[in-house]
Amino acid sequence: MSDKVGFLMEGQEVLSYDRSHALPDEQGEYLDSMDVKMAQGIVLADKNIKEPDLQQKSQFVAMNLVNALLSEDDQTAIIMFTYLVNRMPDLKQARAKTKNTESGQRIGVEFIFDEVKSEGQTIKFQPTKLH
Repeated sequence: MSDKVGFLMEGQEVLSYDRSHALPDEQGEYLDSMDVKMAQGIVLADKNIKEPDLQQKSQFVAMNLVNALLSEDDQTAIIMFTYLVNRMPDLKQARAKTKNTESGQRIGVEFIFDEVKSEGQTIKFQPTKLH
């Protein structure tokens, strides 16, 4: 079983986290402060959530992670991904995909908790003549 957790954006791995490395105390305290702040309420999908549960916090953090990646804010993206991996110990992979709609661009994030499934790869078969 792998200790590695990957974050994929449009099928490409953009972040990975190795659970075998201990989280430094300072970083753990920062994640705790994020929890305290989010417990005061978050806005998710244009709805005010006064007391978010872990799933709602995770969706909120995942959206912030994607926004950080899109704006090339690597430091924030790493912090957000560390939060997800730390708070969801069974997380194996997270996948983000964007979709253009009439109302603009929509982003969806899927959390994978069982086995990591390959996105699939097209293999070109070139038959050769047998002699």
